[in-house]
Amino acid sequence: MGCVLLGRVLPGTALATQYPSLGGWLEVTRLAMAPAFYLSVVQFTAPNRSWQWRDALHFLPWLSFLVLMLPALLGLGPVGMARLPGGVWRTLVFAAPKVQAIGYWLAAYLTLQQHQRQLLQLTAQPELVNLQWLKQVLWGLALLVGLWLNELFFHLGWVLMLTPLGYLGAVFYLAYYALRQREVFAFPAPVRAEIQELWQEDVPQLPDLAPSSPKQARLSPSQVAYWQQQLSQLLETQKVYLEADLSLPTLAQRAGLSTHELSYVLNEGFGVNFFQFINAYRVAEAQRLLASAQHQHLSMVGIAFEAGFSSKTTFNTTFKKVTGLTPSQFLQQVRAGNAPAPGSAWLPPMGSVG
Repeated sequence: MGCVLLGRVLPGTALATQYPSLGGWLEVTRLAMAPAFYLSVVQFTAPNRSWQWRDALHFLPWLSFLVLMLPALLGLGPVGMARLPGGVWRTLVFAAPKVQAIGYWLAAYLTLQQHQRQLLQLTAQPELVNLQWLKQVLWGLALLVGLWLNELFFHLGWVLMLTPLGYLGAVFYLAYYALRQREVFAFPAPVRAEIQELWQEDVPQLPDLAPSSPKQARLSPSQVAYWQQQLSQLLETQKVYLEADLSLPTLAQRAGLSTHELSYVLNEGFGVNFFQFINAYRVAEAQRLLASAQHQHLSMVGIAFEAGFSSKTTFNTTFKKVTGLTPSQFLQQVRAGNAPAPGSAWLPPMGSVG
């Protein structure tokens, strides 16, 4: 992005006169931008991923373009593609970055969508690590492309006036949120590997036409029932759900399970993911606080924080989904004497646990 912006201000400067090939060097980065951004998104959203040789394949179009441009950039001769018919050359140069950008934009968007769904297995506060700002960056990039197309084709005067501010704002927005982003997977390497394996199992696979043996269960039904009881006792006695940064690996460590085993107990035993499981207890705690005379001095935000939520939005959304009422509506029923008893919010079903 820096190369693109520098290329915009370079023409007409002393630097462009002194280094006439500099503009060309900046241009050859265009085909590397989209795959670099996409692989950055993949890296952000993968718990335990390292560079793979297949990643280099994403840069083959850029490398091909670089090789064809290299003679001209070094002053050694004409560009390799210049021998092609002019129409083909212009079409390739003009269309390739746009087609590539659209494809990688969609791939990055779908990757972020999947990441936000998978986070519900890992944390009860996904808004802290859901990379929503990256999705907004994608929409910002779409806006920048719109500004660029206006410069090329439409030439709307008021848009042209705002274009420099648009580019400048995009740079500061990206830099600010990238620096502000907390570590998404702040766990030891073995735990990250477990999460990576867990998420890979959830990715839909192509149907296998060959018959295969059924997948072996991680725990037997009696083990699942036992750990259901242990988890319920842990949450009711130690109230670990009040910890705002509680995560699947943290709860697994407290319970004496692996991350994979805890996820299996929640999915197969309780029929919920981690987000639903923990926030159901938090909603029940919020109900108790709202109905308590000792906590009437607390605001709704205070109630949310006391119950373990760190986001008012998540608190309001989850509370209504669990109880059918907003927190304010529930409080009104409490004051009118019509509210359900504290702690009667939906909690994960115990299945066969007696």
